[in-house]
Amino acid sequence: MNDKNQAFSMGRRWLIFSTVFVIGILAAYNMFKAPPLFSVIIPELGFTDENVGWVMSMFGIIGVVLAFPAGAILNKLGIKKSLIITAASLAIGSALGAVATNAGMLLASRVVEGIGMGLISVVGPAAIATIIPRAKQGLAMGLWAVWFPAGTVFAFNTAPALSAALGWRSVWWTAAVLSVAALVFAALCYAQPPAEKTAEEAGAPAAALRKPDMRSILLVAIGFMVWNMFNAGAIGGFYPTFLQTVHAMDPQTAGFVASITNICVLFLGPISGVVSDKLGTRKGLLVFAFAGAAAFLAFGFGNNLALIYVFLIGYSFFSASAATGTFSIIPELTHQPEKIGFSMAIVAFLQNIGIVVGSAVFPVLAASLAWDWNTASLMFCVPLAVVGLVCSIFVREKANKE
Repeated sequence: MNDKNQAFSMGRRWLIFSTVFVIGILAAYNMFKAPPLFSVIIPELGFTDENVGWVMSMFGIIGVVLAFPAGAILNKLGIKKSLIITAASLAIGSALGAVATNAGMLLASRVVEGIGMGLISVVGPAAIATIIPRAKQGLAMGLWAVWFPAGTVFAFNTAPALSAALGWRSVWWTAAVLSVAALVFAALCYAQPPAEKTAEEAGAPAAALRKPDMRSILLVAIGFMVWNMFNAGAIGGFYPTFLQTVHAMDPQTAGFVASITNICVLFLGPISGVVSDKLGTRKGLLVFAFAGAAAFLAFGFGNNLALIYVFLIGYSFFSASAATGTFSIIPELTHQPEKIGFSMAIVAFLQNIGIVVGSAVFPVLAASLAWDWNTASLMFCVPLAVVGLVCSIFVREKANKE
């Protein structure tokens, strides 16, 4: 082992991993700090129940626009500079949002924050694929899958308390300060480990260098798109509002209850990665996730409070499996490490389309068409979960392992 390899022990690799992980959590925090405070923001800044969904959709729109450019930025600037730009956009966008005086200004700030989400969606998984050796990729991607729910839990449980104590703008200022701290952390700690040998460098014949399975990659990406339509767009964006309006919870209680799924995922994400390593399947996680989601979303927005808790706890198993399955199977379907960034750009592009559509359409269905929340879920969320299930079934996992 040469000196460079010795310098990158697993301990140091996990420290480097943590720089990416922290920025990912803050990207999700910035996105989901708004939903618990919609009841405050709507009257103060001039939003309506129908158009407030754009506060969330802006993140998805920028993610769509940036998905493929993010891959180019990653290739040109490298991971460290890309992470610094990500953290800077989160900090600047949060600061702009903190001084917003109307709906237009807040939406403009969400565009800047959305740049960070668009970048980390591509840069994060690509970085981890180079930081952590392939033998530990299941665990690494299982941990990485926690960034989104961790940020959501953080936002849902701290934003209402901060807002009640210091006003909603304090939430945006807090996000700005934390993002600056993450920027400094990345600048000081991130270093690129030496690349693992490719099959060609290891002496494998040229025929062994397999091309990416684009058909399966697209099926996984489409599945993750519909997952984000109902998971990020409907549940993540509006579950606190649903709990406040239907079950008469105050914002703090609604934020905590809505975060139960994501609290469970903090533990279930890494466990699902270890289980998938033991069972030798990522596709199995995806099939399990979509089948379970289709069943549980049939009552997830109902009037029975006891079933709400059953939904939130049960749904956590499916949420952990979906994210871990997606992020861990893409490198396996791509085969060539240098092309993982492009494959993740496809996933991020469709993922953010899902966020845009879900955030924009679901509140309209629930509020404007005289449907109740559960009918909107039955007509919107459940069919999408079935589409994701079909996509997952047709992913060629076995063929990519032979």
